[in-house]
Amino acid sequence: MNRTSLIFAGLGLLTLGVSVGWGATRLMGKEREEAKELYTDACASCHGDNGKGQASGTGVTVELPDFTWCAFNSDESDRDWSLVVAEGGPAAGRSEQMPSFRGVLTEEQIKLVVAYVRTFCTEDWPSADLNFPRPLVTEKAYPENEIVFTWNFARTPTKQRDTQFGWSFEKRIGARGQIELNIPFNIRDPKEGATVGGVGDLEAGAKYVLYDNPETLYILSGGLELGIPTGSFRRELGEGTTTLAPFLATGKAWGDFVAQGSLKFEYPFVTRRAPKGVFYNLALSYPIFDQGRGTETQALMEFNGKSEWGTQSPKHFQLYLTPGFRKGLNAAGNWAIGFGVQVPVTREREANYRVLGYLLYELPPFRFGP
Repeated sequence: MNRTSLIFAGLGLLTLGVSVGWGATRLMGKEREEAKELYTDACASCHGDNGKGQASGTGVTVELPDFTWCAFNSDESDRDWSLVVAEGGPAAGRSEQMPSFRGVLTEEQIKLVVAYVRTFCTEDWPSADLNFPRPLVTEKAYPENEIVFTWNFARTPTKQRDTQFGWSFEKRIGARGQIELNIPFNIRDPKEGATVGGVGDLEAGAKYVLYDNPETLYILSGGLELGIPTGSFRRELGEGTTTLAPFLATGKAWGDFVAQGSLKFEYPFVTRRAPKGVFYNLALSYPIFDQGRGTETQALMEFNGKSEWGTQSPKHFQLYLTPGFRKGLNAAGNWAIGFGVQVPVTREREANYRVLGYLLYELPPFRFGP
């Protein structure tokens, strides 16, 4: 119980933490005027004084972005936009018609231009600076537009091999919300007996950003997951009961070092079929290769805990360590892969080890009408 208390305390500190860190540039007074002047001189001829991308007589043939559209404006981090301004569009997988301004603007001036571009969005959208790298297990706080393919190969203490493949569709709703649908396919291969496989329990979820601060690089979200008993309980491919799981997810960065945490309580409607459970996760990440680009590689370390109760043989506390990597696959950063190995550090365990990972594609923002 002491270990459980420590996990709760650690996540509580992370959730409530408001320590100062570097973050987005905010424009005030003279700085704003300087930023506007820089934008007018360097950018307005193509992107327009109003940020709507209404260029004329410039020879630009590609469709220009509308900076007033908040879904686009907030879709990339300040670092990503600074890379585009400094090195040109191809450096971030964008059009070669976006030139490099490295020899024209200083690093500080580029930061001011990016900060001014942000002012074209007048709605309260969480900054993409808070869109931290996706962990392997821990829930992210930032709302996403993504399609994710996941895999999980496990060996249980009874020598059974459990395999799960999954598709997740995540759709951002408005500035702060997200809905999600997870479709799993489970395969059980016991040491003795026939291998069985089929669709597992579907999961639907919703998430909402409760608090965000781009200056201290901190975000907190809350959400609810619904487990639907579509998997066969008789063949042990599903829980055999509907479950509800409210959760909190949080993230905090100190420079390039990122900590993310999630806390979830899972309640089954039929408790004799599935245990109640609390899941506590903490993920740490740091870039190790190609820093600041879409192809960046992140080293990951996660601490994944679970407590069960309410059945005849609950696993009261389990703790796993999950080292791994996340790698961007293209310059735009919208394709990425994650891979890790989960090993237990407590005697109570559902698996002796797990090999798990994901392949994700980040969908571009979609706009109805003009």
